[in-house]
Amino acid sequence: METLLATLHVAGWAVYVGGAVTMEWVLRYAQRTMPPSQTAVVCKHAGSRYRWFALGALAVTGLSGLFLLFALDQDDLASRFSSPELSLADPYGRTLLLLGVAWLILFAVLSSMAFWLHPAQARRSRPEMSREEIQSERERVGRAIKRMEWALRTELVVSVLAVGLGASLHAGGLF
Repeated sequence: METLLATLHVAGWAVYVGGAVTMEWVLRYAQRTMPPSQTAVVCKHAGSRYRWFALGALAVTGLSGLFLLFALDQDDLASRFSSPELSLADPYGRTLLLLGVAWLILFAVLSSMAFWLHPAQARRSRPEMSREEIQSERERVGRAIKRMEWALRTELVVSVLAVGLGASLHAGGLF
């Protein structure tokens, strides 16, 4: 059972971080050469699809991580390199705590992107709107895009740091 949980955990992180890296470094780069109308369509469809994959992958990592944490016992830890302990007095315990905080940050950022930031970018101008209303709507969408860019970069940095923290657990943790 532990092997299955560990496999799900690693697969969840791979899908999540792989998607974040692809969205930021591949898709964003490709959008530089696209006309603005195509960029908007690509962002809409890629973001709509990615958010559900990302939320699912992050949920898998959180659940499998909790089950793996509950499955740990001191005998298992004692047999590992540097004999880590599940304690805040030990680097292993502190690294696990930081990893949990990173997961919570990622979940909050991704949830805000999925349920607030991405929908806020949808254009809602209609032909019957006045020029001032259309301008106001464009400004609102522009602000939503800037908030989304900040969230995407935050997500990318925190997800890469989380993978590094998780990888350090095999060596006894970092902090």
